[in-house]
Amino acid sequence: MEKAYSPRIGTPLSISSQFNIASITKSFTAAAILRLRSTHRLSFSDPISRFFPYASPGKRDITIYHLLTHTSGLAGHSAGAGIVRRDGAVTAILAQRLEYPPGTHYEYQDDNYELLAAIIEIASGLKWEDYIDRELLTPARMNSTTFQGGDWGHKGANGMRSTAHDLYKWLTAIHDGKLFGLTESRELESPLMHVRSEPPYEIHYGYGNRMYIRNGRVAEIMHSGSGDARNTSVARMLPDGTIVIVLSNAGQHKGTTWASYLGTRLVPRR
Repeated sequence: MEKAYSPRIGTPLSISSQFNIASITKSFTAAAILRLRSTHRLSFSDPISRFFPYASPGKRDITIYHLLTHTSGLAGHSAGAGIVRRDGAVTAILAQRLEYPPGTHYEYQDDNYELLAAIIEIASGLKWEDYIDRELLTPARMNSTTFQGGDWGHKGANGMRSTAHDLYKWLTAIHDGKLFGLTESRELESPLMHVRSEPPYEIHYGYGNRMYIRNGRVAEIMHSGSGDARNTSVARMLPDGTIVIVLSNAGQHKGTTWASYLGTRLVPRR
């Protein structure tokens, strides 16, 4: 079922309206890294010095896995914002101090996925947007998903716009093995890094998403984002195949995004 609700005053919305999906973009970047690994262009254990030989000694041993799991130790947030050239953005990101040794602590940072976007470009020889479009969007027939921005604050970590129907195509393409082999599809739906406990759930970070683990099993895969113009988004997949996608331009409701609030009202967590 698809439904759109428009404000009393303002631009009418429809089920084909595009929204800034913000951090849901990370799931596409992570999937692209997995695609490059499957074609032997890189491995998760590769240090970033393979792609950025000018990285300083303390940061040369940060690996692709550290970037995927937000355990790189890099300080700051979106240092590439406003920078158009890739080398300039990477230099700005790597100029930041290390808050902790790589691999020892989880801290969610957009910079990790901006660096992954740069690695995708170097490993593939294509712009990040073009590789995502060719390898993921076109095969999944996501014809209403586009890119925005152009600076490195809008590459890798965010920078995509989509519709609820296209996000449904994305989730089902992964779950049904339409884009990857079955093993890789299941990997994209598996936890990578334990983040915190929220009884009865253990929260893990996956491939650009969050995993709610209960009794040792994945109870929910959640993609979410909060972007400009009060846009928020949430996409939830449950073990029984239920998918809930909410895109909103109404900001927050009592400290949580309207997208997350409505998503849990439609299908409460148990």
